Amino acid sequence: MKKVVVFALFMLVTLGQLFSAQPLRTPFIEMFIEGKRIVDGSEINVNKGQQFTLLTQIKGGRADFVQFPDTYADLGDDDKIISRSYNKLIYEKDGVVHKWEIIDEDIDLESDTKIKLLVNNELVNKQQTDVFIPVDKVEKTYIKVKVTTTWSYDNGTSTTTEQNTAESLIHLNIQGNTNEWFATPNIRAAGAKEEQVEEKLQAIQTSYDKIEMLLNTFEFTSMMGEIQQLRSTVGQLEDRIEYLVANEPTKHSDIFFIGLPSDQAISDIDDFRTLSTAWNDLEELVKKQQIKLHTITKADDKLTRRNLLGLIKPFISWEEALPGNAEALLQYYANDFNWENTNIRTFLAFNPAEERINNIEQSLVDFQRFLDNRAENIEAEKQKIQYALTRLQAVRIFDGMLMGFFSSLNFARWQNTRK
Repeated sequence: MKKVVVFALFMLVTLGQLFSAQPLRTPFIEMFIEGKRIVDGSEINVNKGQQFTLLTQIKGGRADFVQFPDTYADLGDDDKIISRSYNKLIYEKDGVVHKWEIIDEDIDLESDTKIKLLVNNELVNKQQTDVFIPVDKVEKTYIKVKVTTTWSYDNGTSTTTEQNTAESLIHLNIQGNTNEWFATPNIRAAGAKEEQVEEKLQAIQTSYDKIEMLLNTFEFTSMMGEIQQLRSTVGQLEDRIEYLVANEPTKHSDIFFIGLPSDQAISDIDDFRTLSTAWNDLEELVKKQQIKLHTITKADDKLTRRNLLGLIKPFISWEEALPGNAEALLQYYANDFNWENTNIRTFLAFNPAEERINNIEQSLVDFQRFLDNRAENIEAEKQKIQYALTRLQAVRIFDGMLMGFFSSLNFARWQNTRK
C-alpha cells in the first residue's frame, strides 16, 4: 500500500512538472539572410557591390510570456486569457487583471562605416534591413545587431517596466576581383578607373534602380521614357569606351552588367504564383480541419492534446513552406493584407514548437478562432493575391524589351541572373 501511495505522489509531481509553466528562454535574436537562417557568430561570404536582405527578430524573454502564455505563464484552470497578440497580453489570474504590453522596440545595427544599412520596421514583430556592400578595399567586416524591447506591466494598482536585450554578430568576408574599381548591385568595372566612365556607370545604376521602382509600383506610363534614358546612357558609355580603346588604351576598363531592372518583379511573379497556389491549398486545409475538429469534438472521446496538435501542425507546415519573403511581398503589393491573420502562432497561447499544451480548453478556443478567421477572410485574401499577380504579369512586356537590349550589347558583358 505504501508503494502505491509513493507511486501516486510521484505521478502527481511528474504531471505537475509536465504541465507547469516553463522558464522563459534567455532573449536571443533569430536572423535570416535571403530566407536562410544564420547562426550567431557565422562567417558569410559576400561580393563587392552586393545587396542582400537581413531579417532579425527577438525571441525569448518577455516575448515568450506574452506570445505563448499557456507554455510560459503559470495559469491555472480558473485563470483566463482576455486578449493577446504578438506584443500584448491581458489575462485574469486569481481575480486580478494583468496586462503586459510592449511600449518600445529599438534596433541598433553597427558595422563598418562604409557599409550602407537601410532598416524597414514595418513587418510583424521583425525588422528587415537591406545591406549594401562597398567596393572599397575592405576584405572583412561585420554586422552587429542589438535589439532592446521595453515592456509595460499593469495589474490595476501598480505599473512597472521591464527591458529585454539581445545581441548577435555576423562576420562578412568581402570577395571580388582586386582589379575592380566600381561595383554596385548591377554593374562591375575592372581595369583603369576613368572619370567619365564612372559618371556613366553611376547614371546607369540610377536608371536601373528607378526602372525597378517604377515596375514594382506599376507606374507603366513613366516606364518607356526611363528605359529610353537607360539606353541613351549605355550608348554614351559605349562611345566613351570605344574612344578610350582607340586613343587612350591604358585607361580602358572591362564593363560587366549583372541582371536586369525587371529581375525582382519577375521573381515576384513566380513567388505570387506560389502564394496563389498556397492559398488555394489553405482553403482546402481549413475545410478539412474544420470537419476533423467537428468530428472529434462531437465524439464521445474527450479531445486529447495529441489530437489537437495533429490538427494544428498542418497549418505550421503550410506556413513554413511559403516563400521566405511572403510577408514582405504581401506588405508591398497588397498593403492592406493582415499578416497576423495568416500566422497561426498569433492565435495560439502555446508555443507549437514545444509540442506541449498546458490548457487544452484555451488552446481549443484559440484554434477554433483561427479556423473561423481563416474561413471568413481567405476568399478576400485570395482575390488580393490574384489582383497583385495580374498586375505583375504586365511587367513581362518591359522585361522583354530590357532582355533584348542587354543581350545585344557587344562592348560590355552582360550576366543573365535568372535561374
